[in-house]
Amino acid sequence: MVKKISIISLIVSLALQSVLCQTTTLVSIDSNGKLTYKPDSKGTVIPDFSGVGYQNSEKPIPVVPVVKTVTAVVGDNVSNVQNAINAVAAMPLVNGIRGAILFKAGTYEMNATINVAASGIVLRGEGQSTIFKATGTVQYDLIHIIGASGKTDITSSQKMVTDAFVPVGVKSVTVQSAQPFAVGDWVHFRREPNDAWIHMLGMDTLSKIDPLATNWTASSYKISYERKIMNIQGNVLTFDAPVMDIIDPVYANAFVLKFTSGRISNCAVENLKMTSSYASSTDELHGWNAIFMDNVENCWVKNVIAYSFGYSCVNVNDGGAFVTVDSCSMLDAISQITGGRRYSFNLNGQRCLVQNCITRNGRHDFVDGSRTPGPNVFYNSTATLEHADIGPHHRWSTGILIDNVTSDGQIRVQDRADSGSGHGWSGAQIMFWNCTCPDFVVQDPPSYHCNWAIGCVGQITNVGQWTTNPLGIVQSKGTKITTIPSLFKAQLAYRLKNMATVTEIPTNTKTDFQVIPNPASNQFQVKLSMTELSEIQLNLCDLSGKSIKKLLSTRVNEAGTTNFSFNTIGLKSGIYYLKLTSGNFQKSSKLIIQN
Repeated sequence: MVKKISIISLIVSLALQSVLCQTTTLVSIDSNGKLTYKPDSKGTVIPDFSGVGYQNSEKPIPVVPVVKTVTAVVGDNVSNVQNAINAVAAMPLVNGIRGAILFKAGTYEMNATINVAASGIVLRGEGQSTIFKATGTVQYDLIHIIGASGKTDITSSQKMVTDAFVPVGVKSVTVQSAQPFAVGDWVHFRREPNDAWIHMLGMDTLSKIDPLATNWTASSYKISYERKIMNIQGNVLTFDAPVMDIIDPVYANAFVLKFTSGRISNCAVENLKMTSSYASSTDELHGWNAIFMDNVENCWVKNVIAYSFGYSCVNVNDGGAFVTVDSCSMLDAISQITGGRRYSFNLNGQRCLVQNCITRNGRHDFVDGSRTPGPNVFYNSTATLEHADIGPHHRWSTGILIDNVTSDGQIRVQDRADSGSGHGWSGAQIMFWNCTCPDFVVQDPPSYHCNWAIGCVGQITNVGQWTTNPLGIVQSKGTKITTIPSLFKAQLAYRLKNMATVTEIPTNTKTDFQVIPNPASNQFQVKLSMTELSEIQLNLCDLSGKSIKKLLSTRVNEAGTTNFSFNTIGLKSGIYYLKLTSGNFQKSSKLIIQN
């Protein structure tokens, strides 16, 4: 009996240990999906990474109607494809869209780059039976989606951040004066480090290790994070996404300034196969990037499979933002297996999302480049036959979430020291969440910068290829966090749900309304409370504030609470505004529809 009790006790103990190790002390979730974060001694919390992807992941990727159909011709198809793109580019924009070009099944051989340089153009195939084939014998990209201009800072609006210390994860900062800014403005939150920061990181001595390495200089590490102002209280600005790097006046100052954007938007590549000809397994004079994007915003690539290119399936340059790459593959790259090759899905832009993707025989398969500002997210993706590591590659990328990524190679954030021309610290504020890999390196930079590995399965060490540094924050090693299977999905769900309850501050307390349920599926109810009689109008608006449907126009003849019911027939899933007007009073509330 004693032996039996001991065995039961052991089983219970092991079960309790298993449950306990499936948790993290840094973030928890309740039954309503609310996330609670535990700050460290300086106030840093795990940041909300969810503000990424097409339309900030607040709208579904649209199904764009076909306006032109193209059939492959024998021989080179550059003119055939480019002429179709040019024809659609000449069409008018309607709600940001010109239309989709449907490329019928067939092989479209192209010996030069094709260019999309206008908004609202979608290149769509009929699945893998539509093949775009790079046949040139020079190194070139097959598809360029590039706007003629990018962003321009409005330097006259610049105001310095005056907080004594700004930790990672917060969304509000104090500036000298909020006078130039308004709610809805897009701004740069720009971090400008000084020489003391470079010295503290040890990045001013790389040339002592290798005379050919380039030491970091503070002027080269001014990093600008795109943010939208959501609220202003006095001189406190609240952004739509959090701060991703520490502002400690000992090492860095920060500024907020407005910018204008000339980027193109609503461009995409969908549902096709892309291949490249090559002369040998190490040939590099052939198709390099299948798709290269720059000076773009709110664009997407989905259901594209790329074979035999030398560099990437999708490469988003630093002029890109709010790009979603979904359900794509980069398979069997053709190049030498060495530096500067095989970056299967490469993000140098910001606020981008790569999800549900597959790679085979790459090197840096899910990777951010030099000085890349977050958030960026790689979610639910797999790399096999990997020849290098997943993660930030070099020179201080910040705010990356690598979530549910599986690799048979390496997942790393580390000081790469004199690698390359002086890569140094690859990144900070990097989160590996519920990832699986035989080889993790998680190093913490000096000062209050941090990196995390939570719920990751595999060997985790602080000993890198070039350096050994303090181990980052590691929790639930070897056991995935079952209560929060995906940090990105949990953060996104909570953010969207929370957005639905955010209302404008009313200018008249005599009128109010509540939306139930929210999110809504088939129908919803508006509970209207009024203390005086009035004519009212209730409109359904899109996120830009444009009215898309008048729901109600009536006179309320009795004070008190009145209920109105509405159905969601004909409305797509997404986020909308309900706008109530009563005389000079207006109030809006967000409504999420989930059909």
